[in-house]
Amino acid sequence: MALLAGSGTLATGGAIIGAIAALIGADRRALPDRLRPSTVGLDYSTGSALRLDERHPGSLNLNFAPNYFFPNGAGRLRLLGHVGGLLGQQTDVDPRPQYDQPITGQEGTAPVVLRERRLSVGLAADIAVALPYPILRSSARLGAAELRWRPEVQFRRHTLDGVVVERTMFLPLTVGVRWHLSPRQRFTLYVGPRFDFTAQAPLGERLDRGGPNIGAFYGEAWYDIDVPITDPARSRVIVTGQINLGYVHSRFDGRGINIYGAYGFAGSIHGGWQMRVRPRGSPIAGQFGVGGWLGNGFSAVLNAGVVLPDPGAKR
Repeated sequence: MALLAGSGTLATGGAIIGAIAALIGADRRALPDRLRPSTVGLDYSTGSALRLDERHPGSLNLNFAPNYFFPNGAGRLRLLGHVGGLLGQQTDVDPRPQYDQPITGQEGTAPVVLRERRLSVGLAADIAVALPYPILRSSARLGAAELRWRPEVQFRRHTLDGVVVERTMFLPLTVGVRWHLSPRQRFTLYVGPRFDFTAQAPLGERLDRGGPNIGAFYGEAWYDIDVPITDPARSRVIVTGQINLGYVHSRFDGRGINIYGAYGFAGSIHGGWQMRVRPRGSPIAGQFGVGGWLGNGFSAVLNAGVVLPDPGAKR
């Protein structure tokens, strides 16, 4: 139910933005250089809000997303991955005052209860296959659609106070659909079963690995709309933008929205703006973005990357 509610809320917000874009005349023919994830890029996420004596460093990830396009526009294969983690040690305290005087070596009265270093690795293969369009005369007004399959694995290694914890999320059967609402607007939905693996041991000892745990359904919903910045027919530099809205039903990285007693059920919300800069005729482009995650606080995200030619893609 939380997945349906989050995806439905995102779809409603996207419909409102898309309607506004259509009313002001911005929803026209498709852009010649539509944004996709950077072939290679970096993204930086800020840490969460701090209490006294805490330290929450941001995280830095190296991302890659090369594409291979099937002949005759039948679809494409995208390899998605990242490697990164926290930029230093994260320190948390017990927020309940337990002492009347500051603790030795600290400024406040709340004791430090957790010190953590984190490694983050992810890998996925996203296969998109275009459906025949239009199938019926009435479907010509509905927009094209794609079916998707994205097997994925996410890995996190936490080095705590004398303990190592490894968590792995395996998503072998995540399927999705993308609906091209118009040449510049798209709505994408992914759902699938989730299997979690957890291992832990004192630092330096062999990890005690257990079997898979079946988790709640994994899901993602994304809405994006293309925004032209310069006229591709006249400008020497082609600049295009894109608005992104997303809902991720996971909480694998602790991001989630808690509403009173509904703790741990809802996922996180993402909003962002991406921009691509390509000199006319150049096979290489630069891509930049800014956004944020809302869930257990707010985290701003900055990213920059390079877009390289994709095998099989039309120039």
